[in-house]
Amino acid sequence: MSLTNQSIYQYVMDQAPSITQKSFAIKDGEEGSIYSKNSTPSVEQLLKKQHAYTIQTVISAFLEDEHIFAENLEQWANEVAKSRVELGTPVHEVLEALSITRQTIWNTIEQFILEQNNIPTEFVLQWSSKYHLTFDRLTNRFTNMYHTYTKQKLHSQQELIQQLSVPVIPITESIGAIPLIGDIDSLRAKLILETVPVKCKEEGIQHLFIDLSGISSIDTMVLHELMKLTKILSFIGIESTLSGLSPDTAQMITTLGIGLGKVPTYSTLNQALSFQQVPMDKASKPKPQS
Repeated sequence: MSLTNQSIYQYVMDQAPSITQKSFAIKDGEEGSIYSKNSTPSVEQLLKKQHAYTIQTVISAFLEDEHIFAENLEQWANEVAKSRVELGTPVHEVLEALSITRQTIWNTIEQFILEQNNIPTEFVLQWSSKYHLTFDRLTNRFTNMYHTYTKQKLHSQQELIQQLSVPVIPITESIGAIPLIGDIDSLRAKLILETVPVKCKEEGIQHLFIDLSGISSIDTMVLHELMKLTKILSFIGIESTLSGLSPDTAQMITTLGIGLGKVPTYSTLNQALSFQQVPMDKASKPKPQS
C-alpha cells in the first residue's frame, strides 16, 4: 500500500462528518422526497448514517485491497437499495443524491492535493481515474440491487393482489365461500382455476359457495370457466353451490345449453347459505334455481 493512497484514505475519513454536512446542506429534494429539507428526523438520521457508509465504501478503494472494497460495496448496495425501495424512493432521486456525494467527496480529495507540495500530475490523474471508476461501480451496483428489490416488491404485491382477487373465505371448518367481484378476464379466470381448488384443500373445505353477484358482467367464457371450476372441485371431493346469478345470466345458460350438472344455484348467497346450514323441513327449504 503506497503512502499517498493511504494518506488520501485517512484524510477523507477524517473529513467524513464535514463531507456529510456539506452534502446535506446542498440537498434540495422536492416536498415529500426523503431528500427534501423537511424530511422526518428518523429519515434524516438514516440518511446520514448511510451517507457515512457511502464515504467509507468509496474511499476504501484507495486501500488497494480489492477484497475489502468489494465486501464494502456489496453490503452498502444491499443496505441502501433495500431501504430506498422500502421507502418508495424513485431511483432518479437516489442517483441525484449520489451525484452530490460524488462531487463533495472529490472536492475533499482536491483539497488534500492542494495541501500537498509538488504532487506529480500523473499521481493526480491516477487518483482521479481510480475515484471516478470506483464511484461508477458503486452506482452500477446500486441500480442492479435496486432493480432486484423492486422486482421482489412487485412480485409480493402481485401475490397479494391475486390473493385478494380470489378470496376463499372459510365459514365453518368444512364450508367456504368465494365472493367474486369485478370483471373476470381470461387471466383471472385461469388464476381462479389454479388457486381455488388448492386453497379449498388447504383449508379443508368440503363445500364451496361461489357467489357471482359482485361480477359486473358475465360472458360465455366466464360461464365455461366456472363450470370447469365446479367439475375440478367435484373431482377432488368438494361440492359447489352457485349464487348471485341474474335472470340474464340464467337465460344465457339456457340459450347456450351450458350444463350445470348437479350444481345447485340460488339468487343470493344468503339464501344459499341458509339452505345449506339451517335445518328446515323440505317444504320450507328455499328451492334451488336449478
